[in-house]
Amino acid sequence: MERTFFLVLLLASATAAAVEADDGYRNVPGGPFRSSVRFEETSATRIVADFSLMARPVSNAQFAAFLARNPQWRRDQVPAVFSSPGYLGHWAQPDAPGDALDPQAPVTHVNWYAADAYCRADQARLPTFLEWEYAAAADATRVDARGDHAWRLRQVNDGTPRAPDAAAGAPANVHGIHALHGAHWEWSEDFASLLAGGDRRGQADGDALRYCGASAMAFNDPADYGVVKRFVLLSALQPGATLGNLGFRCARSQP
Repeated sequence: MERTFFLVLLLASATAAAVEADDGYRNVPGGPFRSSVRFEETSATRIVADFSLMARPVSNAQFAAFLARNPQWRRDQVPAVFSSPGYLGHWAQPDAPGDALDPQAPVTHVNWYAADAYCRADQARLPTFLEWEYAAAADATRVDARGDHAWRLRQVNDGTPRAPDAAAGAPANVHGIHALHGAHWEWSEDFASLLAGGDRRGQADGDALRYCGASAMAFNDPADYGVVKRFVLLSALQPGATLGNLGFRCARSQP
């Protein structure tokens, strides 16, 4: 009887430790990767180092908890240099989303500065675009599913409510990561260096989010719809920008 009780306690302790160890990040083994984006290197194949990525985007509840610990990032207290007109403007209060928003839904209307600060406070960082692309190339069973024409066609709706990962209960990919092809775009650490053809930043015609056909010149594979759409969007943004379908998740480098 005592032995059984001891084993039960041991199992409970191990389970609790496992729960505590699960901080929401999933390991992503790196390796050689042919990006759909045409970077400056002469070779299209790049080496992605091992990293870990949040299994899900940062939620309203998680960001509210961050604000409770870091009130300087509330919309009514954020320094003007890091502020922007739409920053958390849809929340009911400066420090709480309110009952009209799902606390577990991805937080949106967050600019790059605040997303970066959240990740730093979590001893993490925003993922690079290449890391996001590498993780997003996986499906539920394959590390790289981009050769599957049917899988690729599903990415046409990436970043919209009809996105393949937007449905409730959509499975995680092979790395255990959810919603990389969901209804929300996501900030990357290096978004400011993503310069597509026809880049609109700094131009005075007001057409900052123009989807220009010349942008195809920035890609090794312009048919990779999920990557193309996100790349073109991010390449047009300023760090203070906020969108109703733009959120973020954090990453960590591996030793």
